[in-house]
Amino acid sequence: MTELLLAVQPLTEQESTILINQGIEIVTPELVTYEQLKNVTISYGWSPELGNRILAESDNQLRWVQYQGAGVDLLPLAAFAERQILVTNASGVKAPQIAQTVVSYLMHFARGLHVYQEQHLWHEYEDQYTLDELPTVIFGTGKIGQKIASYLSPYGMPIYGVNSSGKQVPGFDKVFALNDLLSVWPEGIQVIINTLPDTPATHHYFNSQNHKIWGELFLLVNVGRGGTVDEKELIASLQSGRIRYAALDVTEVEPVPADSMLWQQRNLILTQHTSWANHTYPERRSGDVFRILSTNLSAYLNHEPLIENVVDLTKGY
Repeated sequence: MTELLLAVQPLTEQESTILINQGIEIVTPELVTYEQLKNVTISYGWSPELGNRILAESDNQLRWVQYQGAGVDLLPLAAFAERQILVTNASGVKAPQIAQTVVSYLMHFARGLHVYQEQHLWHEYEDQYTLDELPTVIFGTGKIGQKIASYLSPYGMPIYGVNSSGKQVPGFDKVFALNDLLSVWPEGIQVIINTLPDTPATHHYFNSQNHKIWGELFLLVNVGRGGTVDEKELIASLQSGRIRYAALDVTEVEPVPADSMLWQQRNLILTQHTSWANHTYPERRSGDVFRILSTNLSAYLNHEPLIENVVDLTKGY
C-alpha cells in the first residue's frame, strides 16, 4: 500500500526529499482532496478540522499521527485507540528552552527581580534567596523534568522527583510515586515545578486538598498542562500567602480572558505558553519533530514497534 503523508506541519525541501526517497507520497492541507483524505496513512502534525474529517470516514487508512506538541490531551485518543492508530509526540523537543524558562522563574522571584521591576525610587530589597535554600520537587521525571533537574543541580539545591511509579531516575535526589505523597513528602520543600500531562489522574491535582500535603510554598511553577492546576484555589492560595509566588506558562483557558483574576495577582507571572520559544525557530515547529518522525519511519514501514516518543493511548502520555 502506498503511504500518503498529510503534512500539517510544513516540511523543508530536504525533509520532503527524505520522505519521497523512502516511497512516501506527500500532500499538504491546502491541496488535499476528499479522496486523498480517506487514504492518508500518516499525519505529520494534527489538524482538528482535517483530522476529524479523516476519522469520520469509516474506511479511512490513517495509521500513525506524529503530533507536533508534547501534551496530547487535545487529541481524540479514544478514537485513535479504537482504530489502533499509533501516536508519537514531540516530548523533549523543547526541553532546553522550557528548562531555561523555569530557571528564570526561580531567579526572578528568588533574587527579588519582581520587586525591582516595579520600583521607581531607591529602596533596597534584601529578602532574597540563593537557590540552594529552596528545596524543589519536580512533578514529572520525563525529558522536560530531567532537563530542568540538570539545569538546577549545579546550584546545590535538593531536587526531588514525582512520577506515576516512584521509579528512581538519574538526576534526582529521590523520586516518589504520585499516589503515595502523603506518607513520604520530604520536609522543607519550597518550590514545586509541574510538568505533568492533563489526564484523569492529574486533572486539578494541584488543589487545596493536596496543598495541605506540601504546606506553604515559596513558588509554584506550571509548565505542564493548564488543567492540572485548580486556578481558583491557586488564586486563593496566592492571596492568603500559602503560596508566595506562582509562574504559569500554561492555563486552563488559552488565551487567558482579559477579565480573568489571574491577571490581577501581583505575585503571579504569566508567560502565555511561550516557554518553548526560541528566536531561531519563531514557530513551534522544529527540525527535531521531523527527526522523531524519521527515527520511527523505518520501523513503521517494516511493521515493527515504533522506537521513540510513543504515546500510551490509555494513559494519555
